[in-house]
Amino acid sequence: MDLIGTPHIPTSLIGALTLYPLLFGTLGRLPAVKRILPPKADTQKQYHLCNKIVASVHSTIMTCTGLYLLLTVDWTKNDLSTYTTAITPFLVGLELGYLTQDTAFEFYQRAAFGVGSNLILFHHVCVILGSVYYLYALTIDNPGPYFIGMLSLMNMSTPVLHFRWILQSRGRTFVNSKLKRFIDTLLLVTYFWCRIFGNWWMGVAIGAKMGMTWYEAPQHIGKKFTITTTTMFLMNVAWWLILAKQWTRSVNSFYFSKKSAKKLE
Repeated sequence: MDLIGTPHIPTSLIGALTLYPLLFGTLGRLPAVKRILPPKADTQKQYHLCNKIVASVHSTIMTCTGLYLLLTVDWTKNDLSTYTTAITPFLVGLELGYLTQDTAFEFYQRAAFGVGSNLILFHHVCVILGSVYYLYALTIDNPGPYFIGMLSLMNMSTPVLHFRWILQSRGRTFVNSKLKRFIDTLLLVTYFWCRIFGNWWMGVAIGAKMGMTWYEAPQHIGKKFTITTTTMFLMNVAWWLILAKQWTRSVNSFYFSKKSAKKLE
């Protein structure tokens, strides 16, 4: 049996494992990309920038394709979990391919520069395992297109996050500006909408379809969906709480600390 091109090993997985590293290498050689950061930026910063551009490209593809899937299917006529479409394995394969190369980046970054995030690494490994499990558990009768479409929208906040990093890397002018607070707020709202509200909404949609409440629905949709969505939801809540804490500190120090200082004067 030829597995290549089947839902178990979609061509998007092979494409992501090939094209994303190629894009990364190409970006590292472009003078225009190197000029995005300040001249004093070290090799690790430049390396990180290329990885963030690749991540933003991937996120844009995932978001647009996921939106297309969700908006072009009539969910009143087609079942949320059994409707068959080639887009579903495409999205899962693309995500798995990206996360695999990005995890390799994390390991390389630790070896080459001595820096890395244990939380990001744990997040990647969990999603990789979930994606692998999904692809090998995938059957023609139960591809779960609505779930995959909604999960792909979680990528919507990624370009905002990386754009903020680029601006912050350019110096304190941005760090001490109202623009930073605006982008921080945009990130906080976007992240909540696409990664927490969207995850909850999947339960609402499935519950409405099955005639039950949103918190009862996960018990009736199959373990391969419940485990993945529940794990993602809990991890996204943890990430959002970290963002919310940073946002609160940033807004408080920028707006209210300055007012207090002026009153003391």
